[in-house]
Amino acid sequence: MSDLSRSPTQKTTLDTSPRCHSRQRNTNVTRIRGKQTHENRSNEPEIGIVESIEIVDFMCHERATVNLCSKVNFITGQNGSGKSAILTALIIALGGKTSMTNRALSLKGFIREGCQRATVKVQLRNRGPDAYRPELYGSSIVIERQLSSGAVTSQYKLRNGDTGEVMSKKKEDLVAITDHMAIQVDNPINILSQDAAREFLASTSPDKMYQFFLKGTQLHQLREDLSAVSQAITRAESNIERKKEVLPEMKAAKKRWEQHYEDMKQARDLSAKLTALSQQMAWALVEEAENEAREAEEKLGVQQQKVAKIDEKVAEQTAFIDAINVEADLLSQQAHELLGQLEPLQAEKNGPVRLMEDTKLALRRFKQTEADMNMEARSTRERISSLTAEIATERARLKSKDQAGKEKLRLAITGLEDNVKEEEARIADLQAEQQAFEDRSGVLRETKVGCHRQVEKSRELVTRTKASLDEMLRSVSNRLNAFGQGIIEALDMIDKTRWRNTKPIGPIGRFVKLRDPKWARIIETTLDKSLNSFLVESHADRTTLDAIFRRCGCQSRIVICKPELFDYSQGEPDPRFTTMLNMLDIQDEIVKRQLINLNKIEQIILVEQRADGDKIVVANHGQLPQNVTACLTADGYSVGSKAGGLSTQSINLIRPTSRLGESIAATIEREKQLLADRQRALEHAQRSLKEVEQELEELRRKHERSAIAIRQCKERINKANSEIQQTRERLHSDEPAKIAALEAELEQFTEQMESLQTQFRDHVAQQKVKEEELERIKADIDLIDKKMDTIRDRAASKREAAEQKASQRQTHADNIIYWKAKRTSLEGKMAQLEQAHAEAGAKVEETISGARKVCEERVEVEHAPERLDRMINNCRARLEEIERSSSMSLAEVAEKAQLHITAYRKANEELRSVAQVVKMLKTAHHLRMNKWMQFRDSMTMRTKMHFITHLSQRGYTGKLEFDHTQRTLVPKIQTDQDLVSESIVKVGGRKAGSSSQQDKNGSSAADRFLRKDTKSLSGGEKSFTTICLLLSLWETMNCPVRALDEFDVFMDAANRAIAMSMMIDSARSKNTTQFILITPLDMNVKPDADITILRLQPPKRSSS
Repeated sequence: MSDLSRSPTQKTTLDTSPRCHSRQRNTNVTRIRGKQTHENRSNEPEIGIVESIEIVDFMCHERATVNLCSKVNFITGQNGSGKSAILTALIIALGGKTSMTNRALSLKGFIREGCQRATVKVQLRNRGPDAYRPELYGSSIVIERQLSSGAVTSQYKLRNGDTGEVMSKKKEDLVAITDHMAIQVDNPINILSQDAAREFLASTSPDKMYQFFLKGTQLHQLREDLSAVSQAITRAESNIERKKEVLPEMKAAKKRWEQHYEDMKQARDLSAKLTALSQQMAWALVEEAENEAREAEEKLGVQQQKVAKIDEKVAEQTAFIDAINVEADLLSQQAHELLGQLEPLQAEKNGPVRLMEDTKLALRRFKQTEADMNMEARSTRERISSLTAEIATERARLKSKDQAGKEKLRLAITGLEDNVKEEEARIADLQAEQQAFEDRSGVLRETKVGCHRQVEKSRELVTRTKASLDEMLRSVSNRLNAFGQGIIEALDMIDKTRWRNTKPIGPIGRFVKLRDPKWARIIETTLDKSLNSFLVESHADRTTLDAIFRRCGCQSRIVICKPELFDYSQGEPDPRFTTMLNMLDIQDEIVKRQLINLNKIEQIILVEQRADGDKIVVANHGQLPQNVTACLTADGYSVGSKAGGLSTQSINLIRPTSRLGESIAATIEREKQLLADRQRALEHAQRSLKEVEQELEELRRKHERSAIAIRQCKERINKANSEIQQTRERLHSDEPAKIAALEAELEQFTEQMESLQTQFRDHVAQQKVKEEELERIKADIDLIDKKMDTIRDRAASKREAAEQKASQRQTHADNIIYWKAKRTSLEGKMAQLEQAHAEAGAKVEETISGARKVCEERVEVEHAPERLDRMINNCRARLEEIERSSSMSLAEVAEKAQLHITAYRKANEELRSVAQVVKMLKTAHHLRMNKWMQFRDSMTMRTKMHFITHLSQRGYTGKLEFDHTQRTLVPKIQTDQDLVSESIVKVGGRKAGSSSQQDKNGSSAADRFLRKDTKSLSGGEKSFTTICLLLSLWETMNCPVRALDEFDVFMDAANRAIAMSMMIDSARSKNTTQFILITPLDMNVKPDADITILRLQPPKRSSS
């Protein structure tokens, strides 16, 4: 479908890239422009150029945007396509009056039928050294005018073209901008609407042509201003003449009263004395009032000093309190820091304490060994005593041999030996059982640590699952709760806030739905924070949204982006792969583009199992396929990498939410089942831990019982061995060598006893070393304890000092209360004194005011008020005597004379001043009229020269006949046909031998072809002539924008082509001028870098 056949309701935009032919993305505007070079761009105007015109619901257009080049712009189209609406929009936007357009009676008439409002935007270039306030409006100024059918029909907005920010809403600023850029929107020649252009092109009246000349060159406005000045001068001269007539009478009255005043001059001295006394009396009363006020001020000053001292006291006490607060805070902080030093000391103490416990355990073992050695020593001593007694007994028995009972002794020895073997076997079994207990205990202790870890892990999982379930239950009522805390409040505030650009979009997850639930976990894990994000268009909106988030406690991320709907299809992988983008239903295209920018969802492929991902990577020679950045599985694995290889990484999947539109009921049910499973796992782990602890306790008790049994067995073995030895000795007592054996055994036990004593001494020495080590450890612990006690004491002293500071603070606070109470009592007295001082001051002002009525300047008082009063009464009595001889008083005569003198002097000065001003105005008016005439003559000459130059483009000759007296302008033209005819006539005349052939009216035949006025021209010639005149007027103007509607409707093809060429050449010769030309005819001009052709198609209109 071509651009020209699309719906006209689509928004009009313009492709500004420098291609040879380009179309505006608009259904009813086609833009053709030649290739632009660097040289063309360097010659472009920098200020006042119309860069674009945008209209919405204006006249017949629903929406249209026209981007213009800086030189020549041809707007073409059929009748009814809205060409003139573009020029009308330019006039209205730049502040032109409705009457200039001849399109509507009021601004409401420009609003498209069926709409309530219309918008017109014009963008003006604002560059270069002459730019208008570029620091405020930027490199371009956007002028927006909104038309409404309501009470307020029009509203202006002046925007910064770079940022779009509204800088002003005042029409005065718009007028300042157009004046600065020399845009004459009210000039009928500068911007010619369709009716104005038709009137200009069709006008043949000399006076109208002259009026067009005056208005186009602004001479008309200057003449009106000078005429107003002339009228003002005339009125001033009339006032001067009237005042001159009254002045002689005023002068005569002045002289009469001066003479009368001279007659009463004798009484002046007495009157002057009375005046001087009255003045002294007036200022004497002032001095008396000032003395009273001074006394009141002194009393008030004393009270104010007292109050100031009290304020100083209060400030001093407050400073004390502030200092005490600082010191108390410092003491509290120091106490806290000192207590903080106990933690490292306690950690330092823990090492020696553990070492002390180990040392004490070693000493307990030494004690046990010592007890064993003592028991063995007792046994050895008993044996030595027994052997000694036995030797003595044996020596006594040698005297009488008794062999009876030997067999019985042997049987007893055999029984005791069997008992010893049984006990030794029992000990071996018990020791083996103890070893088994120890081995099992070690295994159980490791198992206990693992059970502890499992219990803590299960408890944490249960807690997290409960929190997740609670959050899901909260989101049942509102899905937005799944996007984080404060999101609902934030969205409510966003709706109520005014934004510089469009309203923020978010959270992004609101516009995203999942197509297949099996990908929920992996997709939500990948997009996670992006789903909670918000999109804004500017940093200003980001700052506003961030402030809203802080107030609501919302943690969502803010992304600044431009709403660009770019084409992402080139970055997608092979269609046989399932991408994350395919599995998401995204309702907003801007959201889709941002997820592509942020997460590359169009390049992440999804597979169900790791094996499927491995196959894809292997098939691609160990690399991810083209346009694929990641390969994710449904069960949470990432297969492959950008660097290559068959690497597989596990992904920590987040807990599921309802952000992707998944059924919240099913998610809650799964989460409840997961919570139940994790609670069962926690209970199982707790039971296992309890069983292990019980088994460890049972093993400990069994180990203790085995140790007791082993000790008892050893005691029985020692006892049995002793009995065996004794029985053997009794058995061999009849042998002759028995005494020697007993003595040998006695010697052996004696040596054993000596060995035990040596071992005991060594043992005691080792024990003493351990005891000394224990003492050293205790000393170290005591030293640390002393340090800790010292720190505690210092911290306690700091806290005590802080408490003392609090007591001092209370004392100072009580002092402040006392001084403030005293100040309150003084304020009452001071209020009375202030009132008295104010009354005294008012009295002083009153007496001064009265005194100034008598005498403006203060005089020196020479007498007391009482004496002055007596002197005044005497003077008045004397004056009364003088006044009785005259019908008027001296004061009345003086006043009357002074009144006439002042009136005459004032009238004379005013007359002289006004006459001088009128003279200056007449001189200035004369100079300006001369300048105006010079300027008019200059404009006339320039217009004539340009007119002749433009006529020559067609081969015509002619001139402009100006009659400034009659205010007429008559173009005289000689066409190319006239020139040919003139040549023929001249040749024929020479052949006839006559230098001049005259007709019956006395004019030669050649003269009839010299000049013709516009009435005798054809339609095309007349239009061409008028265009030449218009271009000539334009050449004399200094405006950056020139517009003309339907300039060629009355021209033939030849004149039209030449007129267009002339306009283009004129535009190219001016680097500061832009042309906007509207025609309903087809264009035969080739587009160029500085020539743009805009073709408009008829917009869609309502059936009515």
